[in-house]
Parts: sequence; structure tokens; C-alpha cells
Amino acid sequence: MSELMCQQTRIDTVLPYFAAFMVDFPTVEALASAPTERVLERWSGLGYYSRARNLQKAAQAVVAGGGFPRTIEGLRALPGVGPYTAGAIGSIAFGLDAPVVDGNVERVLARLHAEPNPAKAWLWATAGEALPLGEAGDYNQALMELGATVCLPRGPKCLVCPLRPACRGVGAPEQYPAAKVKKAVPRSRAVAAWIVREGRLLLARRPEGGLLGGLWELPGGVVEGGEPDGASLRALLLQRIGAAIAAAETLGAVAHTFSHLHLDTTVFLATLSGEGSPLGYPELRWVPLADVDGMALSTLARKTLVLGRRAPSA
Repeated sequence: MSELMCQQTRIDTVLPYFAAFMVDFPTVEALASAPTERVLERWSGLGYYSRARNLQKAAQAVVAGGGFPRTIEGLRALPGVGPYTAGAIGSIAFGLDAPVVDGNVERVLARLHAEPNPAKAWLWATAGEALPLGEAGDYNQALMELGATVCLPRGPKCLVCPLRPACRGVGAPEQYPAAKVKKAVPRSRAVAAWIVREGRLLLARRPEGGLLGGLWELPGGVVEGGEPDGASLRALLLQRIGAAIAAAETLGAVAHTFSHLHLDTTVFLATLSGEGSPLGYPELRWVPLADVDGMALSTLARKTLVLGRRAPSA
């Protein structure tokens, strides 16, 4: 569980989520049998929500198979488990002789060998060649810890590094590996509607596949050209929930950055004419305002709720 949670997320961010997860899902059987929406609720705010779905699918596969796979190939077959995660679980939990390569290990090996542009195949081969058989788990953890605490991206502590005598990158460690050119992240605009009726907020559940799949949000969507205004909101809601807006007032905008996209979302206080139906969503739900925070919401959705709660009717 910890390895999947720590994919693309800092450990200090993961810790409270991990603790809560272990209380709610103390065994692999408990996680496998839990409603998916409950799993997403507990994951809410951690991001990269496909990890939560893969974690539960992996738990279900383990239960169906009668136990955890004890080979790297078997671990790799679990949903969401790639080469690094399989190596980490296999070596640390089961004592398998398998290397790991994460960002910390890549940096250590690149500096140790003065390799400015280490290829993935070279990194895995080099990590495997140095692997002490029978002690892979300790070795892998030591190498990752060395990169996290000593061989830092900036300001590495070379004077106290145990690999200093053999390191070819000494004197210019920050040249290795060479800095990667970052791609420009595109920016898009979206609209969302805060619609309250008799103390209940209208929420929409996103389709399972794709970005933020299965999570709840204020109804709306991305604006394809033009301005994120009342007219674009009316058009989107008519298309996605089959109901017209009787009135709309701008509450403000929130910015959120995904790994591949900057999204600016304008939130409107709206009044719905009609009941609405989930034409463009799997489900719509009128949720009591007191229960909204317990829903499976993304960080972006929670940002829009902050604006909505400032509305006079909230």
C-alpha cells in the first residue's frame, strides 16, 4: 500500500493518508471488498486517483489468487505495479534479488559513474550488477535513502558520502544527471456551477475513465474557445445535465495544476430550471451541505467548493 501511495507523491504528504487507510482497510481482504467510492473518499486530496483504483484492483487480484505473488513477474502482473514497485515490494517484503530504480537511485548511479544522460536500460542493468544477493532489500533501501538524504539534487553532502572514494562525479556532482528540458504545460479554462436547493448541493460524478475518474464535482466542464461566462455554462449544463439555468452569478475563479495541464475554473452561483438528468455524467446527486465534505472529491473540486460556500445562499 505504501509503495503505491508514494508513487509521484512525497512521503510526508502520504503519511496521514496511509495511517487513515490502514485504519479503514486493515487487511487486503478489507480493501478488496470495500465499495470503490469509499476507497476514493479516503484517497480524496492525494491526487493521481488511478492509483486508488489500481490499489483496490491489486487487492482483489491478491485475494482471488489466494495470496501475494512471490515473484517479480507475478508482482508486475498486479494492476498499478511497474518495475520499480515490483522491485521494491519483492526485495523488501519477500527477500527477492531484484534491483530498484527511482529518482534517488538514478541520481546516485549517474553521479557515481559520471553519466550525464543515463538510459533506463543502463540504470536497471547497473543497479542489478551491484546487487548483493540475499541482501537486496537492505541494499535497495540504503541506495534510495542515500539519494534522499545525502546525494541531494541540489547541495549534495559529498563530504559525508560513503561512496565518495569511488564516485566519478565528485567535484561537479550537479552536472549528473543533466537537467531535463521541461515541456510547456498547456492552460485551459472551465466553468462550474454551485446549485443549492433546499439545503442540498448538486454534485456530478465523473466517468470512470480519464482524468479524476469516478470523483464528484460541481457540474460544468472545460470551455472550448470563447470566454468562461454564463453563456458557456448554460450551454454545458444543457448538454451534460439536460436542464437550463434560470440565473447565474460569477463567484470567482480557482487555478489548479495537473501534471499535464493548468486549469482555470470560474465558479458560478446558479439556479436550475428543472430537475436535471445525468446526460453527460454517470450520476447526479443532491447532497446535504453538511455531507459534501465526506464525498470523494478531488483537490480541484474542493477549491471550487470554497468559492461556493461564500455565496449568499450557502
